[in-house]
Amino acid sequence: MRTALAVLAVFSACAMTAQPAIAKDEKNQAFAALDKNSDGALSREEASADKEVAKRFAKFDANRDGKLSEDEYSKAMQDNDKRVLADSAITTKVKGELLITKGIPSTSISVETYEGRVQLSGFVDKKEQVAAAGKVAAAVSGVHAVQNDLKVK
Repeated sequence: MRTALAVLAVFSACAMTAQPAIAKDEKNQAFAALDKNSDGALSREEASADKEVAKRFAKFDANRDGKLSEDEYSKAMQDNDKRVLADSAITTKVKGELLITKGIPSTSISVETYEGRVQLSGFVDKKEQVAAAGKVAAAVSGVHAVQNDLKVK
């Protein structure tokens, strides 16, 4: 039964994350909102209003003019969409593994992932469960680091 629930959880989460984070029209509107001076490009200062765009600025400023064109911005957002999907898949895998691992109260554990770094939070009954959950999460493919914030009740 637990295995069936884990599989269902994995498929449900994957289905929910199958769509890109932002549709094309929304990306155009987001670009326009960031382009404060309406010059059709984003300066570093304008891009700094969005953490994910600012993070990708140098990588996607293909012509190295110190600005992101709408096309460069779109590519940066596609890169972020890929990150979101990869993080969602990792979260789903970790939740599934926690669910099928005996002795871990998986429904009491929250899992969040950002750039392959997994954060576990919630309450468990024993300190051994804290360590076990951390090991389970760390063993999942794609996990770069685990921040284990689980607390014993």
